[in-house]
Amino acid sequence: MSHTVSTRAGPAEIPPGTGSGPGLATPIGRRSQRGLDWLNFFVANLQTAFGPFIAVYLTGEHWTQGEIGLVLTVGSVTAMLSQVPAGALVDLLRNKHVAAGASIVAIVLSCLLLAALPQRLPVTAAEILHGFASCMLNPAIAAITLSVVARHGVPKQPRERSRDAAAAAQAAAEIALGERFGRNASFGSIGNAMAAGLMGGVGYWVSSRATFLLGAALALPGLLALRMIEHPAAPARPATPGIATTSRPAGGIRMLLHDRRLFGFATCVIFFHLANAGMLPLAAGQVTREAGNLAELVIAACILVPQVLGAMLSPSIGRWAGRYGRRPIMLVAFAAVPLRGLLLAVSTSPLMTIGVQLLDAVSSAAFGVLLPLVASDLSRGTGRFNLCMGLLGLAMGIGASLSTTLAGLVADRSVPAGFLVLAAAGVLCELSVWLLFSETASLPVSDGRSRWPWLPAPRGRTGQGRSASPRGDTPD
Repeated sequence: MSHTVSTRAGPAEIPPGTGSGPGLATPIGRRSQRGLDWLNFFVANLQTAFGPFIAVYLTGEHWTQGEIGLVLTVGSVTAMLSQVPAGALVDLLRNKHVAAGASIVAIVLSCLLLAALPQRLPVTAAEILHGFASCMLNPAIAAITLSVVARHGVPKQPRERSRDAAAAAQAAAEIALGERFGRNASFGSIGNAMAAGLMGGVGYWVSSRATFLLGAALALPGLLALRMIEHPAAPARPATPGIATTSRPAGGIRMLLHDRRLFGFATCVIFFHLANAGMLPLAAGQVTREAGNLAELVIAACILVPQVLGAMLSPSIGRWAGRYGRRPIMLVAFAAVPLRGLLLAVSTSPLMTIGVQLLDAVSSAAFGVLLPLVASDLSRGTGRFNLCMGLLGLAMGIGASLSTTLAGLVADRSVPAGFLVLAAAGVLCELSVWLLFSETASLPVSDGRSRWPWLPAPRGRTGQGRSASPRGDTPD
């Protein structure tokens, strides 16, 4: 795992002219690095409480799968309706720390509400609060990351530099950004794993209710980590080439919405979450019936094991996405989703369920890294990164809300059929990557063709009528 974004890669990874030295890359400050690491770690702790532990908790309170799916859908729909306005609001806010901090506090309150009152109205209210806060939190953290990397990236080169040097600088910038987002995902996975183990133990030895109290307590240090990160109002360095920034040029919204690649990726996101969101909650209900009092420990293992693997994979996925492009990584990693659904449909063994969850480590780690990377690619030159994240968050909400309700209703009749429906959605996700999504990374055509001859030649912004400026914009 890397320790600095701009110096982790070796000579073969960062081209000449983008290393340390006068006028070249500047490492991100250690305090900001650690702040981003711990922020992602503690936020993941908090979000873990709203995963399959809710299904275990409410199953123990004698809720049906359909009722559980419906209340989970309420939270998903709330997030879905809030994503786009929340993204636009975060774009307008100069201080992204405020949005992140308020969201953390709101999610802590929803944890406490769930623990105190497991009835339908309070649980629904907690899901609404969580859904609204989550749609602000993730784009805010991504925007903070983007701002920090852009401030300490590759300063502007002399005007007489060659086109090859500009392309090399942009490639280095994309690798640096991919590695930082990979590091975010890695610490998020570690946080998920630690929280799952602790919550599973607390759920087994104390009660399911106590898992939500623990989740709220573990999230509070995230507010301290947020204060460690470089404030967005600090004097900005020249922006990194190849990295989207928060400057808002005229016509940025129109430019973003007319990019056909946004529609293609949004379709992939919908089908990914349609297949993925309902899978572990459905498995949790099945495990609760099969494992009895051991259900909390099994579910904790279902989260813990893939999160450990995901933490190991995420930094590498970020580097690979910078070198080889986003689309090949998606095609390989997202194939794990339908395979996972098929395996869960044919087995009810709790041990088998834990093993199958290793596939989730591959697909979820790739998605967590690629979502902000593709959003950065699409919004480059528009100044609308958070709006783009909001639009993609809307696509996530559509898929997730349909997934939990559909899986729950089908599973009330046949649990294996529920998994098969989700697996079919995973196949549609793969097809949408293959047929609708075109490469967003600024890769030379020769690189993409030589490494992936079975894929069409990658198309950058020049294919959409926009060129990626090597200068970039100055972040807020």
